[in-house]
Amino acid sequence: MPGPFSFLSRKKPTTLPFKDYYENWFNTLKNTLLPLLHQSLSSPSPSLLPFRRDLLLQHFLFYYDSLDQAAAVDVSQILFPSWRNSLETPFLFLGDLHPYLFTNLIRSFIDAANNNKTQNPESLDKPYQVLTAWINPPEKLILRIEQIECGLRLMVPPLISRVRKVQAAFIRKVAEKWDSNEGFKKKGIREAVKAEMEEMLHVLMGANRLRRSVIIEIVNATNVYQGALFLEGLAQFLVGFKDTALVGEFRRCKMTMMMDINGGGTQWGF
Repeated sequence: MPGPFSFLSRKKPTTLPFKDYYENWFNTLKNTLLPLLHQSLSSPSPSLLPFRRDLLLQHFLFYYDSLDQAAAVDVSQILFPSWRNSLETPFLFLGDLHPYLFTNLIRSFIDAANNNKTQNPESLDKPYQVLTAWINPPEKLILRIEQIECGLRLMVPPLISRVRKVQAAFIRKVAEKWDSNEGFKKKGIREAVKAEMEEMLHVLMGANRLRRSVIIEIVNATNVYQGALFLEGLAQFLVGFKDTALVGEFRRCKMTMMMDINGGGTQWGF
């Protein structure tokens, strides 16, 4: 019988396709870790908050470890994830959430808290430390967020450039072999695909290292309440993607837009 924290194991079950692994990981996030953290954030006693914050942090980090392992087996399943829905796709960068989302999320907390200072913390059903966590954050935190954002602006473009170079090399190799006889052509294409997948694996793992690093740096830069609220917000963001009503509304809007475009109902001005 597995232990109560067996879901934190770094060893990804080799018998599960990654789609099934992700479903198990997501259910643990939604049904176990997120409610525990929310309970601690709503409790006047913060004794369990650091532990539950760290549980959720490790859950995210283990997920990226497992993503690397799955990519090493078949990088294409991570680059084109079948378990992601149409609502999630715009937020993806090399197989998972864009790292800019993490810093944008914490910025949104700070902006919302400091643009809405009229609330009386004592009248709301949450501990004072939670309600005021993002109000007038220290200059040290703002500076650290700016440094993380600066690092992202330096590191994301080279990853995009590497993807373009890999794709260009793949097209060139296939084109060079296209006029060969059938046997050489198939062999050349197989070699080109293998080389592209190997390069894309390195790029994807680089993106995962960046995602891990940003999450860790944000949690380290914040206090226990801020770090817990950041991880709670990130988890809620993922849970929201699976909201059937929201996904359905997104699809209806997408279909309406396509009908307008195809029917000439939308006028585009330039």
